Amino acid sequence: MVLWLVLKVRAIGWREVASSLPVEPLFYILFFVNFLVLPASETIVFRWILRRPLPGAFPVLIQKRVYNSALVGYSGELVFLLWLKNRLKLATKPVLLALKDNAILSAVASGLVTAGLLVAFAAGGHARQIAHWLHPGPALLIAGGLGAAFVLPLLFRLRKRLITLPAGTAWGVLGIHVARIALVVLLQATQWAVVLPAERWSTWLVFLTAQMVISRLPIVPNRDLLFLSAGLEMSNTIAGPRAAMAGLLLAGGALTQGMNLAFFVITALLPKPPVGEGEPEDDGEKIAGVP
Repeated sequence: MVLWLVLKVRAIGWREVASSLPVEPLFYILFFVNFLVLPASETIVFRWILRRPLPGAFPVLIQKRVYNSALVGYSGELVFLLWLKNRLKLATKPVLLALKDNAILSAVASGLVTAGLLVAFAAGGHARQIAHWLHPGPALLIAGGLGAAFVLPLLFRLRKRLITLPAGTAWGVLGIHVARIALVVLLQATQWAVVLPAERWSTWLVFLTAQMVISRLPIVPNRDLLFLSAGLEMSNTIAGPRAAMAGLLLAGGALTQGMNLAFFVITALLPKPPVGEGEPEDDGEKIAGVP
């Protein structure tokens, strides 16, 4: 894993990274906070779902974020599953249900925020760009609307089978994820605005929309680097110098990989809490009202 992350930073280019790093300290503070928002929120979510303290979970959830970001989506869930089983002696079935419910609710929250960004994007007068990107736009939009008309009622009918959490807990977890993603989006836009304060916020809306859409692509390795590539192509849309935006995106992509590497090494070296005592819990144990 460490070798993989080193190669990812090297692929961007050490010299290019060094020459494009922003000098504003606030940029790095916001980046650091943004990196830790996901594991911090998931620490709260899993304590709530599993209804028990999870000593030592925060470093493992940081590693979960690194695996999902740097390798393939949901590879971090496997790491967290093994940790819960081996370190805390939890049974497999309730843990799988908790991971499944959290993943579904997180995806729903991300879809809601992405849809909101797309609506704002279109309302800002960029509808023609959407149609151009989705060429042939009208046909795909109509097909998507018809697909949603058939799929959404089916998902609503199957909601109790898809989500095993009680309604109150599920809505609470969904609210946490929506708040977390909205905070990440705001922090990301503020990072860019700190470096290029002359740019309009509508410019950052374009990049945020592209970033959120790319983040929804399933089973795509290292989506951060994919967004870096797309962002470099889109950097000619800004009013300011393209090189400045390209350097900002390059620095952000390299910092993400560097932060992944640093936090993976740090969390791997942290002392582990004592192994949970007792036998694994019965697979039939109820978690947050799960039968």
